[in-house]
Amino acid sequence: MKQRSGPAVFLLLSVWVVLRAVPALAAAVVIDDFEDATANKVGGRSNTYVMAPSRALAVKTTEAPHAGAKALMLKYDKKDKGGPYDSGGWCGYYTMTKAGPRYFDAAPYKSLTLWVKGAQGGESFAIGLADRHWDEVGDSVKSEEIGKYLPAGKITTEWQKATVPLSAFMLEAKELASVAVCFEGSLFPGGAGKGTVYVDDLMFE
Repeated sequence: MKQRSGPAVFLLLSVWVVLRAVPALAAAVVIDDFEDATANKVGGRSNTYVMAPSRALAVKTTEAPHAGAKALMLKYDKKDKGGPYDSGGWCGYYTMTKAGPRYFDAAPYKSLTLWVKGAQGGESFAIGLADRHWDEVGDSVKSEEIGKYLPAGKITTEWQKATVPLSAFMLEAKELASVAVCFEGSLFPGGAGKGTVYVDDLMFE
């Protein structure tokens, strides 16, 4: 019987060691599919956040969801004047991945994904993530404008999947507290923007 040569055996062993060293990706986890009227899928609460004069409204709607029976409809009216520092205030929507004292471990995942469409097309927002530190100070780390992560390069009136790499956020993914949809003034001409967006199937993959 012919024996394997030393180099061949060494190569096979090297490949086996490398494969063993690569951590397996966790199965995708749904944070919210917006079917439940109370909590999200990891037990956290959700709501809008606002500082006058800006405004926001969140409604779970049966109007043409991406999947299931419902999607999240977000109406926003970001002002450019008034409020703290005369910056127009702020507005958006958040969902907590922290349940009680327990933070969500997003380290095994590569991306945050969500399905998005607009009532008119051309709407805009950024994703905000907060770890323990940002949760304590009441803020989040923002992504770039959502269009960067959409196949069409912008929000349209058709459902598109946004894939936002977690590497875009400088935070501690092992202690994730919340995910937010942020209608930042910097995203709109002159700092003011108004519109309606729909979101469905928020997940880590």
